[in-house]
Amino acid sequence: MDAAPDQGTEVFAVIEGQKVFLPADAKYVMQDRRGIWYYSTRKPRPKEGDWTPNKTSIACRTEHGYVRALRTETKVEWLQTCQRTVRMVRDRSNGRRVADD
Repeated sequence: MDAAPDQGTEVFAVIEGQKVFLPADAKYVMQDRRGIWYYSTRKPRPKEGDWTPNKTSIACRTEHGYVRALRTETKVEWLQTCQRTVRMVRDRSNGRRVADD
């Protein structure tokens, strides 16, 4: 939710210029019409005016300490918001590198 894992694969997306850490199985992030962000393990498809139901909302902590679904203003049409996550692993020689899928 708020911090990178200490070991293993670091999975994140950049949303509104902020690095958002995600579970290791997250492969795609997308925003719906209301501005709520989700992640999924498979490539989502549009279905009945929304993304497929196999998605999980991204939780974040507000400035007051509450955990809520990540919501931002919509800047582009929701169909154009789907993007791959970034996966990094720790490398003995260089410190970090992009993970192989």
